[in-house]
Amino acid sequence: MWNRWGRKGRCLLGASSENRRKRLGWLDFGKAMGILVVLLVHAECSLGPASFYGGMFYMPVFFVAAGYTYRRKEESFGAFVKKKAVRLLFPYFGTSLFLWVFFWVKDSLLTGNPTDLNLPSIFGILYSRNQMYAASYPGENPVLMTLLNAPLWFLTAMFLTYVWYEWIRRRKNMRVWLAAGLTASVVWHYVSDLLLPWSLEAVPYFACFFAAGELLHRIDRITYLTEKGNRWKGLALLICFAALANLNGSVNLSIGNYGFSMLFYLAVGIAGSILVFLAGAYLERFCPPVMRPIETVGRQTLVILCFHMFLFMFIRTGAGLLGLPEGVTQALLVIGSLVPLTAAGEVLPSIFRHISGSVRHGQSSSI
Repeated sequence: MWNRWGRKGRCLLGASSENRRKRLGWLDFGKAMGILVVLLVHAECSLGPASFYGGMFYMPVFFVAAGYTYRRKEESFGAFVKKKAVRLLFPYFGTSLFLWVFFWVKDSLLTGNPTDLNLPSIFGILYSRNQMYAASYPGENPVLMTLLNAPLWFLTAMFLTYVWYEWIRRRKNMRVWLAAGLTASVVWHYVSDLLLPWSLEAVPYFACFFAAGELLHRIDRITYLTEKGNRWKGLALLICFAALANLNGSVNLSIGNYGFSMLFYLAVGIAGSILVFLAGAYLERFCPPVMRPIETVGRQTLVILCFHMFLFMFIRTGAGLLGLPEGVTQALLVIGSLVPLTAAGEVLPSIFRHISGSVRHGQSSSI
């Protein structure tokens, strides 16, 4: 999901041309499918089996993809953390600040009370969870992220997953640390309904998806499963995925709902991610023209994640004024956010580079 919002010469919303040449089309396909399911879920589209099975992979696929592209480099731990903070926390706090200012100005104009700073929403930004307790909590469960910023919980969760994984990677017995973290996540889930800030209780669990992605890269399993003699194994994986998904039931990681079993869902999420990558690999091989626009969406998932709810607000308002039926409104929500945000993510970096180049040229010529 994570295009570089960068620093210095790096563009804010898209990957550099060098990085784009190195990208794997099927990996971008997986991320595009993941963000598409995010939009469908948030638009409250009910597509039967497509919604159910899509809901099985649409969050894990980003952790698996991040693990797949993770590389062990000779750099200090602090340098690694700083780099990931720039790539993930800058978009998180930048988008949150934009939304807070927008609604503060809007509410100030409507109520004439600019001193109301909406402190609960600021707490929600800092806590980075949509609600205080898991879905199973029987008592009052306050909503914390009220500025159309609820999807942004994923950015802080991904940041801490990177940090945790890098930290245990530098320890002896990494597998022991990975297993211990998973155990801690499972125990916390079953003894407490409290959702910790920045998904702290779930980060070691998410790191297992991340580890699966790194392993997938190391053993090159996507290429292996697309080879002619191994395609039956992909079919077997599909059958296992469908069976386990139905056994485990629906999930929602943002509110601590893992279905029947966290461990079952770990297998389901990894299998679903591999399957969607396989689908992308086949499409990349047999139908490249179809893949190109999908890959473009996969490159801009960060922009779509950050701003789709903001666009939803305007689209819903317009659809309500026009009296459009709910099905048409839902389609407009998905298409009306996916297309312009993808285009913005593709076009704006070129504009920023052009402006930056013009400024540098002007400065050099004036000296």
